[in-house]
Amino acid sequence: MDEFTPYEIALLCGGPTRAAQCALLTLYEGRRVRVSRGTRRVTVVKREADDKIQAALLEEVPDTGFQLGYVLDAVAESDEMAAIAGGLVERGLLRRGFRGKLRRTRKGRAARRRLRAHAESGAPSGLGALKGAAPDAVTRLAALGTAAVEDAKLRQVMEMDNPKPLDLPYDWALNGVRRGPEPSPLSETKYSGYAWNAWDTWGNGPGPY
Repeated sequence: MDEFTPYEIALLCGGPTRAAQCALLTLYEGRRVRVSRGTRRVTVVKREADDKIQAALLEEVPDTGFQLGYVLDAVAESDEMAAIAGGLVERGLLRRGFRGKLRRTRKGRAARRRLRAHAESGAPSGLGALKGAAPDAVTRLAALGTAAVEDAKLRQVMEMDNPKPLDLPYDWALNGVRRGPEPSPLSETKYSGYAWNAWDTWGNGPGPY
């Protein structure tokens, strides 16, 4: 079997958000970020990254912290993530379909089945590992999703939905008072150039993939 990094495994098995979660797990286990279960807010303890995806995640978090869901969404839409997906396209594991949406090829679907089987059985697979983290923990998350995360607190926070924006009175905005939720980083134009919405149905449930 060709060697895959955890990010590549995550992209094949779950999509870019799961790949972003792999970076989060590495940083969390290395005590470089904290995540609050109550507020679902991620804060940076140490701005040290081992790779470009971790660096992209740390860059999305200001010193005051930020909502985890928005951070993961931004990393999933980043140029760094698109570059990894492009490598899988070149290897024939993903293809660009209608409007540039990414889909698994037959080869990619076969690889996904094998990667999941290896992770579920715990058998050695020669998979790549992220530097600075327990390979088993990261590759299991990459292949199997958040259900494989042993830390109950982090697993719960990862599985929460983004908070809904508040419906604020219009006159507050006219008076220059900002009391709404923090804006999503996805509103920035730098995240609008890559079509990732095809991944939304790429979970572990039934489907054509």
